[in-house]
Amino acid sequence: MSKSATALAPIPPCPRCSGTHVVRNGANASGTPVFRCQACRRRFVAAPKKGPVGASDQALVLRLLGERVGIRAIARITGRSRSWIQGFVNAVYRDDTPRDPGPPPKSPVRS
Repeated sequence: MSKSATALAPIPPCPRCSGTHVVRNGANASGTPVFRCQACRRRFVAAPKKGPVGASDQALVLRLLGERVGIRAIARITGRSRSWIQGFVNAVYRDDTPRDPGPPPKSPVRS
C-alpha cells in the first residue's frame, strides 16, 4: 500500500464550540470515525449523513400530535426515530406549558 492510501483524514473542528483541540474517539456502528472535542466534550462525526430536522418535519409532527396520533405512528409516517420525536414532544410541552399554574381557586364558603 502507498503511504497516501493509509493517510487519515484531517481532524475537523468542533461544530459546537469551533474548538481545534479534537481527538479521534473510535467509530460508530457504520464504521464512520467519531471525534471528541476536548473543550466541550461533544462527540461528533465529521460529515454526518443526516442533518438537522427541518421546520416542515417539525410542523408535520405538531399537526400529527394535534390529531392525537401516537409516537410510534408518527415515527413511521415521518421516518424519524422515536427517540427524536419523544425529545421534540417533551421540549414542546416543556416550553409551551406554564411553569406554575398556581393553586386552584377556592370555592365560596357556605354558611
